[in-house]
Amino acid sequence: MLSTLRSLVPGGFLFSHAVFWTVVAMVAVGTNAVAIILSVGFLILLLESLGKA
Repeated sequence: MLSTLRSLVPGGFLFSHAVFWTVVAMVAVGTNAVAIILSVGFLILLLESLGKA
């Protein structure tokens, strides 16, 4: 599983990425940006699925 995680992040900097995404998540929750982030994510997912259809 660790090798799978290392292939997801460039250079295998798991700790740096974990800290970065934790801070991003805390800022998003603190600023109520979660709804905006989710809606943008769903929009991108919709556009990608329409492009493949």
